[in-house]
Amino acid sequence: MFSVTNALEYTYVPDITSYDKNDYRAGRQNWDIEVDAENIIYIANDKGLLRYIYGQWILNELPNGKSLRAISIYKDKIWCGGDEIGCFDIDEEGNLTYHHLADVNGNVWNIEANGDNVYFQSNSVITVYNIQTKSIAQFTFPKTLSGLGKWRNQIWTISAEKGLGTLNSDGFTLVKPFAPAMEQEVRVLFEHDDKLYIVLLNGEIYNYDGTYFNTVVLPESMTCFSAIHYDENTFYIGSILDGIIPVKTENNRGGIQRKIQQQQGLLDNTVLSLAVDKNGNIWAGLDYGIAKINKESLLKSIISKGATYDILLNNQTTYVATNKGLYANYKPEDFSIISGTQGQVWALNESASGLFACHNKGLLKINQASSRLIYSETGVMDVAQFGNSHHYLFSAYTGTLWMQEERGKFKERQNLGIWGNPKLDFDKANNCIWVHGGSADATVYRVQINDDTCAVTATAMQNVFTTGNGFFFYDGAALFEYVEGHFVKSRIGLTRSIEGSGITALEVSPENNIAVYIQNDELKMIEELADGSTVVHSKLLSEVNNDILKQFECLKVFEKLLYIATEQGVKVLPLNLKYNYQVIKEPVISKIEITYSGIHKPKTLYYPYTRDTLNLVSRQFKTLTLSFASGKKHNVEYRYRLMPYDNEWSEWSSSQIQVAYGDLKPREYHFELESRFNGTVERKTILPIFIEGIGYYYLRLSVLLVIILSLALIAIQYAKNQKLRLKHKHYKKVAAAAQIQSKKQQLLQFTEIIRHKNTFLLEVRGALAQMKNSAASRWVNKIDQEINKEKKEFLFHKLFAEDHQYFIQRISSQFTELTQHDIRLISFIRINANTNEIAQFLNISPSSVDTARYRLRKKLNLEHSQNLYKFIREF
Repeated sequence: MFSVTNALEYTYVPDITSYDKNDYRAGRQNWDIEVDAENIIYIANDKGLLRYIYGQWILNELPNGKSLRAISIYKDKIWCGGDEIGCFDIDEEGNLTYHHLADVNGNVWNIEANGDNVYFQSNSVITVYNIQTKSIAQFTFPKTLSGLGKWRNQIWTISAEKGLGTLNSDGFTLVKPFAPAMEQEVRVLFEHDDKLYIVLLNGEIYNYDGTYFNTVVLPESMTCFSAIHYDENTFYIGSILDGIIPVKTENNRGGIQRKIQQQQGLLDNTVLSLAVDKNGNIWAGLDYGIAKINKESLLKSIISKGATYDILLNNQTTYVATNKGLYANYKPEDFSIISGTQGQVWALNESASGLFACHNKGLLKINQASSRLIYSETGVMDVAQFGNSHHYLFSAYTGTLWMQEERGKFKERQNLGIWGNPKLDFDKANNCIWVHGGSADATVYRVQINDDTCAVTATAMQNVFTTGNGFFFYDGAALFEYVEGHFVKSRIGLTRSIEGSGITALEVSPENNIAVYIQNDELKMIEELADGSTVVHSKLLSEVNNDILKQFECLKVFEKLLYIATEQGVKVLPLNLKYNYQVIKEPVISKIEITYSGIHKPKTLYYPYTRDTLNLVSRQFKTLTLSFASGKKHNVEYRYRLMPYDNEWSEWSSSQIQVAYGDLKPREYHFELESRFNGTVERKTILPIFIEGIGYYYLRLSVLLVIILSLALIAIQYAKNQKLRLKHKHYKKVAAAAQIQSKKQQLLQFTEIIRHKNTFLLEVRGALAQMKNSAASRWVNKIDQEINKEKKEFLFHKLFAEDHQYFIQRISSQFTELTQHDIRLISFIRINANTNEIAQFLNISPSSVDTARYRLRKKLNLEHSQNLYKFIREF
């Protein structure tokens, strides 16, 4: 048996919005559906690519007028397939441009993408388009190829000849043979529950877990054309004849939920494509039309069989009394009518003797799924049994009757003379039946029955409400309780705060923290918070205000669910989700249309490009039209204003879908758009609009030209200065090189002079050395000292230190370990002297110069890769 514990255990009546070809202005067949990151819906239609942008339908036809069979959104493009392959680019205004890529044999039925490759599947051909190289490869199979799906970051398909395999740029790789594909067409491959599901045309379903194929057992057969994953336990099948079929899965078994078919609002039972949008709504492309199954509303219908008069709930079953009969649900699939109850079932009552249904034929006794007529003399509107006794009150067509049951038969004891078909409720605590709510008498009566008499007492109360937390009485202004024979103001803070005229229904939760009531035809909810304060949800339930039957108002709270009887059935609200009013976000400006004067062409911007600041030039544009709503969604209302053009908000409306402005003066505006859901939870979007005056436009253009000219002059002058700087730098460099060369020449000249002089001195020295006396020896030593001193000191100080004194001071202060010999070596390197020249200047061998350079590198802390000459010249 079905236990009602939370809203998810009901199979909800689908809330369907249908669109025919006159709504979206394209072909009747819709073969594939994709949803992008902005929740824009793309549909492969007979006439081209169809888009749904928050209430706006836009058709982009192919240049040759051909139809589309498959689409895929990948890397900012919409990839398309029919009897050719191509793609649409989206520009910065939301407009599409089509590019033909290649022709194919047959029709493309599926498109998937992975990495840099897009895969197009036709009957026996896979076409692979590489996005980077823009190259195309085709792979042909001897037999049919069907299904294309992405799973575990790979593209999968099924070859009728081989079986299940993967695709890449090199072609098909068999993973596992799949025999059913040789006999039946595979319609869909999709991921569900971390498995690859395989749906065949004949309704057979398999899943592949990476090792084995498993058969998914369904309770009935069907023909399938499409399928889509919904959540971890549910997927939807698009059938050829049976509409949309929700399937609950567990352990490779599938349970079929309430089917969504033409009788629930679909335009056609042949479902060609399915998709789930970002709000969890299901979109279906049909052989004729498009359907949206709305999942975002918090209030959901559990039955829509007719006008509902009463609801009775127990731990086993939900019973609904309607103008067509008594319905009950014993399992989640659907409500079914109880045999023999067809007609008006006015009320339900569960007492010591069982469950009774009040019918236009009389009184019915209900036993599970069957009924028995136990009283048929007149129609009965309500019934109440007096405890465990044989005494009853009937609210009958002929009046309020005191009845006594004897051996299964009812005998009328007295007509109490209370008219207007009042409601009856037995109060066990006070041992009485309250009679109230009659159309002819706004008085509450207290009826007490014993074996011989029936005492009727009129009270000052106008109505009685039987709730999950006991009886509450209403005097037309406030709520009372009946305590020890007296009416006292309600002692409960939650109900004490409910006051005023026009209260016709009340329900209080058993936990005493939620009260729901109808006042002046408006359904309200009040909640007591943990700190004892209360909050009124005055608009949360407003969408059903116009659907409640007057004089048959019925509200129930059971197991965290609020049940509301309506003219078409029963709606439920999960009380634990009451703060999740809806998934609607900020209102969307779906389209902006701008018309211009003169030769300028009109411009249209589509969401999401309508979120940016809009810049216009006065006297160039004529009108500005903003579209923002879909008239199909009645429980979402919009209002708007253009500040500071409008001082007041427009009226709230669920039908207005656009607003137009013209003759706007140059200035900055802000278009403010607000939406609300079920009359509450307001959201706002603001679009800045800046309109430039034509004078300001030309002024700005003039300023821009002045800036450009100024920048050009600055650039020219900068180029001239830069050229002069480079020229000066070149002259300076040439002069420095000339100076260095001059110094080198002077050094060489002095070296040559000294060499000649030293040659002469060396000849004198040789002659003196042969004299072998002390005087000659002293002159030999003096000659040696003179030769060395003149080379080392004269050349360095006279020719180098005079011009490079600052350099010598700077390098000596930074590298304190340098000796005079090191400074002389650095100085000769500074003037670009080579090894032989340095050896000649310093009167040492070339190998000694190399050794001195090595030691110098260490003192200067140079890396092996650093050039010593470059370092010294640039220091």
